[in-house]
Amino acid sequence: MTGGRAFALDVLRQFGGLILYWITLLIFGVKPAIAVALAFVMVDGARRLMARQPLPPIWLIANGAAILFGLIDLYARTPFMIRYEGAIFNLGWAVAFAVGTFGKEPLVLQFARHRSPDIPDRPEIIRFFRAFTIAWSLFFVMRAVAFLWIMDGYPLARAIAIRAAFGWISMGVMVLISFNGRRVFELCQSLGFFTARQE
Repeated sequence: MTGGRAFALDVLRQFGGLILYWITLLIFGVKPAIAVALAFVMVDGARRLMARQPLPPIWLIANGAAILFGLIDLYARTPFMIRYEGAIFNLGWAVAFAVGTFGKEPLVLQFARHRSPDIPDRPEIIRFFRAFTIAWSLFFVMRAVAFLWIMDGYPLARAIAIRAAFGWISMGVMVLISFNGRRVFELCQSLGFFTARQE
């Protein structure tokens, strides 16, 4: 399996419930979306437990958020969370990536090792991935602000469509940049950043 396919499969495994929830919500509504997300969490959670695999914090956050948002919308008189769940979730990820900046191994480096396990532990590379993790955190903050502006500026149906298009395009661009992390690192070094001389 290629690195890109392995990374995509890992994203689906981690965010599957949330991805299915959004897709089903847009097509069929809140109740089917909750049912699909809940079914994914139960099946994938059971699979992981039977295989004695841990439930990663990211998996718990992403899939738990899908169910939480859905239940709030289900029991509210009006589905107000549809307007704000995207912004709230992105702010949550901004915090997660900000926290993931610290520690021995930055969060983005952990993801990168899924594609390239042989990434060396050189100090300049660790600092680069810390900066990249901060960049992801800022990306989610800006995405949350954009989602709020979109959802408050248009009628609900149109806002959801615009948010979905903007969300997928912006995420695609950021993922594409991440896939080319080696080139970004080399560009930064050519500009004098993250070089071994700084150690």
